[in-house]
Amino acid sequence: MDLNIKDRVFLVTAASKGLGFSVAKSLIDEGARVIICSRNEESLKNATSLLGENSSYYVVDLSKKDDVQKLLDSITTKFGRLDGLFVNAGGPPPGPFSRLIDEDWRKAFELTLMSAVWLTRESLSLLRKSDAPSILYSTSISVKQPIDNLLLSNALRPAVIGMMRTLAGELAPDGIRLNAICPGYIQTERVKELLSASQAAEEAIITKIPLGRIGKPEEFGPVCAFLLSPRASYVHGSLFLIDGGMYQGMM
Repeated sequence: MDLNIKDRVFLVTAASKGLGFSVAKSLIDEGARVIICSRNEESLKNATSLLGENSSYYVVDLSKKDDVQKLLDSITTKFGRLDGLFVNAGGPPPGPFSRLIDEDWRKAFELTLMSAVWLTRESLSLLRKSDAPSILYSTSISVKQPIDNLLLSNALRPAVIGMMRTLAGELAPDGIRLNAICPGYIQTERVKELLSASQAAEEAIITKIPLGRIGKPEEFGPVCAFLLSPRASYVHGSLFLIDGGMYQGMM
């Protein structure tokens, strides 16, 4: 299927590796021009060398409002428009309630929720210049069911979904589509870190996944590319699980 995104411009955040990189690669493979960002310039250089000439990068700390504003100012100057935005940020650290201090909550709030607020706000003027604009928020299966030891993620990611659902109504008259993607366990550095305690920890997770395995990043990116593309033109205000069937609720 031709996704009709050749030469369209996309911003994919936190994309020097992991799930963000898989989305950027899937967009690039379809002929799009992709801007990526993260905090580590060396990782970004390596990522763009793999993605090729249709990619460019900016060093950005998404938990800082000024960094996000400068990023979108630079994109305005260089590209003049955006056709799609993939809102992604590293997950907040694990830990139980008893060990989390106010500073942990503040940092997680800025990284998980406020980065999504700032990226959305600063991108709207550019998205309105597209004939098929879309925003896709990367969250987690934790918005459907809490994950043990990930209190900060469990508490704050649902707020992103609440914003997305509300904006789906507010921005629909502008033709801007908004959706969210909810990955389960995908083989990224963060998941490897979370499961590094023991082999038994990974086996316990796998037993909960009907497909019997942890997912691969390359199984995530193409789905996101489709949802960001004009081919998904009537998909709006929705949540999509990529979890191997792990979540088994009705809604």
